[in-house]
Amino acid sequence: MRLALAGVAALVMVAAGSAARAQTTSNSVWLIPIDSEITRATAQFVKVRIQRANKQQPLALLFYLDTPGGQITAMQSIVDAILNQAQVPTLAVAQNAFSAGALVAMSAEKLAMLPGSSIGAALPITLTPSGAKPVNEKFNSAMRGEFRSVAEARGRNALVAAGMVDPGIAIPGIATDKELVTLTAQEAVANNIANIQASSVRDALQKWGYGGAAIQRLGPTLSERLASALTNPIVAAALLVIGIGGLLIEIFTPGFGVPGGIGLLALALLAAGAFIATPAGPLDILLILAGVVLLAVEVLVIPGFGVAGVLGIAAVVIAVIRIFQGSAATVLGYSALFGGALVAALLWVLPNSKVAAAFRLSTRLTNPPSPVTPGAPGSADRAYLAGREGVALSDLRPAGVARFDEERVDVVSEGDFIPAGSTIRVLRVEGMRVTVRQNTPDPGGDPDA
Repeated sequence: MRLALAGVAALVMVAAGSAARAQTTSNSVWLIPIDSEITRATAQFVKVRIQRANKQQPLALLFYLDTPGGQITAMQSIVDAILNQAQVPTLAVAQNAFSAGALVAMSAEKLAMLPGSSIGAALPITLTPSGAKPVNEKFNSAMRGEFRSVAEARGRNALVAAGMVDPGIAIPGIATDKELVTLTAQEAVANNIANIQASSVRDALQKWGYGGAAIQRLGPTLSERLASALTNPIVAAALLVIGIGGLLIEIFTPGFGVPGGIGLLALALLAAGAFIATPAGPLDILLILAGVVLLAVEVLVIPGFGVAGVLGIAAVVIAVIRIFQGSAATVLGYSALFGGALVAALLWVLPNSKVAAAFRLSTRLTNPPSPVTPGAPGSADRAYLAGREGVALSDLRPAGVARFDEERVDVVSEGDFIPAGSTIRVLRVEGMRVTVRQNTPDPGGDPDA
């Protein structure tokens, strides 16, 4: 009986706690801040909050925007979640909503502008080695259409929205045909982009009928902030290069040491950040690991560069594209840059490192000089040849080879051609230069003697 009563009491307490939480949720407005650059991590953060709101059903979702803009693919993901996935009312309060932030703000059902706020300046740009440049007309046209479509879906001024993207659209009293549309708080309301002006977030909620609601701020958690930093394209590229490079260096060294540990840590940080801040899954991490293994096989097992190397690079590239999507080109570009810098550093440092010392020949091979008696055959001093006779072993033109007894000597004639087999006599010796002359028969002698 006591156990039964204790069980009933526990169930009542759990039910009461659940009811209290449900009541708290149903009487609150969730504030979701977008107060930095919009990235894939921002999109994932917003989508997770919207999914949670669909389950717990707060009174409304309020997006507070103070952003310079960001990645187009991340913007599109956020806008799609607000327009098509949110099952509770969506509100937006803008302090500054530029570029991608402008479309996110306009995608909410209601939009309020705070004092001193602005919205617009959404010209799409692309980053090149020489700096930022506007995208081509094809892409700009697609963005104009997207801004018009979102504005029409929320009953806003589609022409003004398109003017935020295209400087060629003139809006009388706001922008010429050479200016992008950027609106103040008052202009945004007057031109049917925003619904109201408000002095504060609480004032905006009061005007929309949520004056008595509690505001529950759902900012990024510490892990989400760290994941956002780790999945920044530059940081992600550095982690990818350090991870792969560390493991490949470890393969060439005995045991397991610092390079391998650093490589594993870098890949682990990249994987953790990708899991939290992007739609990455186990398959994407397995692709990166498979790429590392294939590259190792190419380096250690298969000579040259063939199928395994190509498949390894392809696996890493596919994983990066799946994880970072619209930012994949930036990540791959920085990876190539950092990879080249790492290879150059290794080529500079490695030859003089302890690792290379095991493979480097450090013992000098020398042949000790054998003692030679001066004036004897084999001596560097050939003065002993003066006046001696020998036989030309090769044609002297004028240089060639002659034999004196059993010794072969490089000789030179005085300029005359001496055929091989001729008898010669040494005229003089100057260091290593031995000058010879062909012997001629004595005219007064007997030729048969």
